[in-house]
Amino acid sequence: MSYISMKSRPARKVLEGEPTIVVLNGQILEDNLRKMHYNIDDLISELRQKDVFNLNDVKYAILESNGSMSVLKKTDTKPLTPKDMNISPQQQSLPSELIVDGQIIYQNLAQNNLNGKWLMDMLAAHDIHSIKEVAYASIDPLTKEFYVDTYKDSVPKNIDISDVYKGKLE
Repeated sequence: MSYISMKSRPARKVLEGEPTIVVLNGQILEDNLRKMHYNIDDLISELRQKDVFNLNDVKYAILESNGSMSVLKKTDTKPLTPKDMNISPQQQSLPSELIVDGQIIYQNLAQNNLNGKWLMDMLAAHDIHSIKEVAYASIDPLTKEFYVDTYKDSVPKNIDISDVYKGKLE
């Protein structure tokens, strides 16, 4: 079967299927969704995974034969890139974890030429007085931007995603 599908495009279309447009210019093509055994919840979920939260932003959404989705946003909704603006952005790096689940990662502190006193000073600046309060803390090795998240969150418990869409949470 693999050999046949490799040698014959018509056979490949029959054996493997072909890509199907499921959104065209912001309009859901319900018949195509049904043919692909997809429902609107599946479509919306896949679009969110592609950083699309508004169907009006979609020029094409194509359900590929392997089950993945490809999305082409409308030109006016695509984000600007540094190349579009003829600028050279600062290089990015992966953040270095300093605290995970209330535990200090001493090796990462040392690799960033930091020490426990510096870490405690940074936590104090964020009104955190114990390592055990910290769920996660990191530093960007290039920009030295410090990020910290505590176990104490100031958001309601059990947020329903539909509340976000209904405008209850902004």
